Amino acid sequence: MPEPDISQPLKLFSSDGTVTAIRSPVRNSILFLIRDEGEVSFSRIMEFTGLSKSTVSVHVNSLIDSGLIASHSVPGDARKKTYYLTASHLADIEPCRQTGNNEFRELIRQCYIKYDNVDYRQIIPHIIQVALIEAGIRIDPIMIRGGEMLGESVSMYLVANTLEKTLDNIVRFWTRYGLGEMRIRSMSPLRIEIYKCYECMVLPKVERGCCVISRGILTAVLSAYFGKKPVIVEEIECMAQGYPACCFEITLPDSAVIS
Repeated sequence: MPEPDISQPLKLFSSDGTVTAIRSPVRNSILFLIRDEGEVSFSRIMEFTGLSKSTVSVHVNSLIDSGLIASHSVPGDARKKTYYLTASHLADIEPCRQTGNNEFRELIRQCYIKYDNVDYRQIIPHIIQVALIEAGIRIDPIMIRGGEMLGESVSMYLVANTLEKTLDNIVRFWTRYGLGEMRIRSMSPLRIEIYKCYECMVLPKVERGCCVISRGILTAVLSAYFGKKPVIVEEIECMAQGYPACCFEITLPDSAVIS
């Protein structure tokens, strides 16, 4: 058996209380294909991976045995099956080189210089997040879900009869709870920017956006406004990347009517 490629990131999935680590790029690509597209056929998996039937069969059967996916027969043709996800993506563990504690402590010290309203109780979540990142662990899916849970709980207070009023309520919510200074950059495409973003203000420089809780909140509230039709929220700029503000671009449902 070949040695595992430790340069590949581990993806952690949870199913029925069991956490499974997947390092294989092929198996991870299959899992994310099913997550993004819903139920998929065997031929779709072959097309997506570009692999032979026998090779795909090995990977699919391994994922079934691990309890991460399952299948059922296509109505009218019992020989054909579609595959669906039975697990949720929890976190990524990536190979990394630790940068040391001195830089981390300096980041925290700089936080107090730049933001005089921050106390140790507010810093603790950032300490945990930075420590995880330094260890190569990203729990973005869990944190996004946490943001969605918060957004779902407050959406009844924020959703109004027009998108403009709903956005105004979101801006007020961000200000009231000290999450940052939110502004609407543009309406088409819909882009929201946050200055002095609480979520990433002490994080070290990174290559991708870090504000996953904010993504979750915005996703839940705006999806509620559009009648639970899902919206896609992507962070296209982040203060942790060196930008002056974090910026989120929101893709609205195809049938959405802006009013």
